[in-house]
Amino acid sequence: MTSARLQSKDRVAESYALFPDLPKSEVQKVRRYKRIVQPIWTDNKAHFIQAYLKYFVQITKHGVYIDGFAGPQYRDRPESWTAALVLASEPKWLRRFYLCELAKQSIRSLKKLVTEQPQARSKSGRKLPRSIKVIPGDFNESVDGILSSGEIAQSEAAFCLLDQRTFECGWATLAKLAAYKQPPNNKIELLYFLGVGWLHRAFSGLKRKETARKWWGRDDYNSLHRMSCWQIAELMRTRFIQELGYKFAAAFPIFEHDGSNRIMYYMIHASDHADAPALMVRAHAKAVRGLPKETQLVLPGTFVTPPEAHTPKAQHLPAATAP
Repeated sequence: MTSARLQSKDRVAESYALFPDLPKSEVQKVRRYKRIVQPIWTDNKAHFIQAYLKYFVQITKHGVYIDGFAGPQYRDRPESWTAALVLASEPKWLRRFYLCELAKQSIRSLKKLVTEQPQARSKSGRKLPRSIKVIPGDFNESVDGILSSGEIAQSEAAFCLLDQRTFECGWATLAKLAAYKQPPNNKIELLYFLGVGWLHRAFSGLKRKETARKWWGRDDYNSLHRMSCWQIAELMRTRFIQELGYKFAAAFPIFEHDGSNRIMYYMIHASDHADAPALMVRAHAKAVRGLPKETQLVLPGTFVTPPEAHTPKAQHLPAATAP
């Protein structure tokens, strides 16, 4: 088709536009997550988070870290304790830490961890300001005090890790975190662990249905019984965008252990920052181990985990962005 004919077609299209006098909208290019081709084991998930925050703080040069369920999950495996790894991470540019925990023994472990921290210093030896608070109690309640304190500036990079035990983190808590910062500032980033490996069994064992309703934040939680683990993760990821207003969200599968293809968690990462998807993929590449031979690769640009989420021939990659 000639250039003259193309110009003529454009003029005709404009003449039939609903609002021809309005300027043409600028479509922002959407950043997408690359596909995952290697699995992350539960032994590596703490290193996964540590690597991501290390990369991100090199861009922001500052930051606030909130850990809603900060106690060690495995007391005999300190190398898998996320709070300890993040505190030890270099460069030490994260300025404030809020380590929240309900269990008394975990609170004691956190306080001991804090007292053992050396003075934060730059590579040149200069002292760096750093505040670490251990906050006892239910994070769904203590989050109000953290956000209302005014200590987290609107322009300050902030991250919240939610490595919950199944139904501990309520949807209302996610909504509070997402709504704290006002445009044009980026929202508090969420690193949310969804425990799908035992989710259906946990549903059947619930004595108080109110627990599930608070966790899900809606009355249709009963429909989750009929969904596969990957369908629940995809629905949750979509809600982070559509209901919480995040620009980017992806669900990263976390496998049981080296040699297993059983998915125990999906780590759902939600962010407004344009560089976040690429940094998360880079952190994933650092945290993973070898790809099992039986794991099949998938075409890029899709979210694929088969309904048989725990079968040897599972296909896995993160969801990209908003539908």
